[in-house]
Amino acid sequence: MKKLLLAGIAALSVLAVTSCHKAETTSKASGSASGESALDAATTANEKVEKVDAITDIGKVKGTRIFVVGDSTLSAFNDPYYYPRYGYGTKIQDYLDADKATVINLAMSGRSSKSFTTEKNYETLKKNIKKGDYLIIGFGHNDEKSEEARYTNPNGTKEEAGSFKNSLYTNYVKLAQDKKATPVLCTPIVRRAPGKAYEGSVVHITKDVAGFPGGDYPKAIRELGAETNTTVIDLTQITKDRYEQLANDKETAKFHAQLTYKPASTDNTHLNTYGASVIAYDVVTALKAADSKFAKFVKEGITAPTEDILVKNPDYVVPKYAEFNPAEDASALWTTTAPWYATVFGDCGGEEKLQDPANYNVEEKDGKVTMHSGTIDGDKSVGKIAGASDGIMFYFQKLPIDKDFTLKAKAKVLYLNGNNNQVSFGLMVRDDVYIDKYDNSINSDYVAAGPLKLANNEDYSSSWMRQNATLNETHNAGQPKPAVGDVIDLSITKKGNVYTTQFGKDTAEYTIDLKSVDPNVIYAGLFTVRSAYIEFSDISLE
Repeated sequence: MKKLLLAGIAALSVLAVTSCHKAETTSKASGSASGESALDAATTANEKVEKVDAITDIGKVKGTRIFVVGDSTLSAFNDPYYYPRYGYGTKIQDYLDADKATVINLAMSGRSSKSFTTEKNYETLKKNIKKGDYLIIGFGHNDEKSEEARYTNPNGTKEEAGSFKNSLYTNYVKLAQDKKATPVLCTPIVRRAPGKAYEGSVVHITKDVAGFPGGDYPKAIRELGAETNTTVIDLTQITKDRYEQLANDKETAKFHAQLTYKPASTDNTHLNTYGASVIAYDVVTALKAADSKFAKFVKEGITAPTEDILVKNPDYVVPKYAEFNPAEDASALWTTTAPWYATVFGDCGGEEKLQDPANYNVEEKDGKVTMHSGTIDGDKSVGKIAGASDGIMFYFQKLPIDKDFTLKAKAKVLYLNGNNNQVSFGLMVRDDVYIDKYDNSINSDYVAAGPLKLANNEDYSSSWMRQNATLNETHNAGQPKPAVGDVIDLSITKKGNVYTTQFGKDTAEYTIDLKSVDPNVIYAGLFTVRSAYIEFSDISLE
């Protein structure tokens, strides 16, 4: 009979048989990744797919094999973060007797139950899983994405092609059952929601987006477990209960990765070594209680982890800012007309993408500036907007901090992916700038006039401010979201520490002192992010 398990709310420390952060032991199957982080659940609606080393050979292992498949909440990383990311799949082995069972973690960051099937790791699973093995299945975070390559419908049956249930059943549960292995379904952990209720998207109950119906992903997993007599560990309910019972946001942050030395850079999706150990402990204790065979693999006397295992990454270096000097520091990639300069910086997809004009480009011609992030046919997207980090193409001027001004432009949309929540373009005034620099820890303060969270359709944001790694957004006042061919008036006016933004018919006002990085200058200009191809005209800075 199917078992739905809510493990005790506890905590812990562990290390799986996949590659982990270099500060800990690395074991047989390695799969490291770097890049995506997500401060705000709403800004992670299109977490980029990260490159990882494929696992094609699991080698000889001792005891029963425990295969793990899933997304970044289970996978291995190799981060430069202050508190690096760890998936809970990397910690399960810590609770198991290595002579009796071996964890083989095939999970990969950014994958859904659908997109994972295109990876070599999935081929490795199919090739190796056999009678007596276990298969722990943890998908959901990326099945929600409004992207054809990853999305699965939470509402369909297990027989209905394209549904979440069908993907989980056909590709994983049935695969294990046919091989006489034991499948175990895990609902996705919640996304941390500072100051908010644990409902809606943070607990994986999504709304409809054009062409991508929303629904209750954890419920689909629970139902599939009942329909197929498969054990379900309800990590959504476990983590929701845990976070709601804790005293405050500081208490919930202790489970999560942190990009920089600033507490505000907490990654609300991904776990740190302590958080991953806590979830692994939940999984192991729940399975031990439900499955007498699995119980024999568990070490004697395991206890919940404590916070002492959470230590700062010894290799983390506090970033140093160097003020932009036009005479010495102008971009080697793009030539522009002074006092305007161009750059790409932040979490922009990697050095190789930063330098590829198919991904990023700026062109001055006939008084207009054409910029794009992502390939102009929309095939590939690069860069991001998030609370914890961003990756942008920026065409800018350097200005004294004590000068007031108005920056204006018209933006004509040549291409835009309107189903991606991290796509944006417009005007920005920010505290710092970096020249042709890939660095996913940049999360300084700024004000922007432009659209964001376009996948929310008419509920998108038309301007926002980022302060202390938190996005403060102003929703549009009823104008349709931008589309190809639209020409939109943009402006940002600075008066002291007050910034007034305009995006089409929408205006907003933000008060912020842009001095946390550089107390003397600010940078004002045009930007594009992720999958936007824009022609700017009537540009003026007065």
